[in-house]
Amino acid sequence: MMKSLILSAATLLVASGGLGAEEVKETKFDKVMAKYERSGETKRCVNPSRLGESQILDDTHILFRLSPKKAYLNTLPRKCQSLKFYQAITYTVRGGQLCASDMFQVLDQNLRPGMSCSLGKFEKIKKISADKSDDADDAVGR
Repeated sequence: MMKSLILSAATLLVASGGLGAEEVKETKFDKVMAKYERSGETKRCVNPSRLGESQILDDTHILFRLSPKKAYLNTLPRKCQSLKFYQAITYTVRGGQLCASDMFQVLDQNLRPGMSCSLGKFEKIKKISADKSDDADDAVGR
């Protein structure tokens, strides 16, 4: 009887440890995208002169800011190894547009080009205003 009780307690500890690991895995992607509303509207190409800073969210997502409230989320067609680790890219614009399937290179800590990866489509996203989240809180309280 005592052995099965200990085994059950150990099993519960392992299981709860697994859940804790899942909860800890709130990613940079999740944190950043919680501030944005996704439109579902995608573009194959964008004008690179309108793009501001880019932010690497993980190995498959890059956020290109247009303004403080508007951005494009680029979802890569395949995982780009080391993108999340190095957090920097370089790309060459050809034909005046930055397009899905255009290649970029991951820059290492010494800003040397490394792995080449392909861009995906650009999804328009909009920053959620503080007023909207306040309205949602009010509606829940009613």
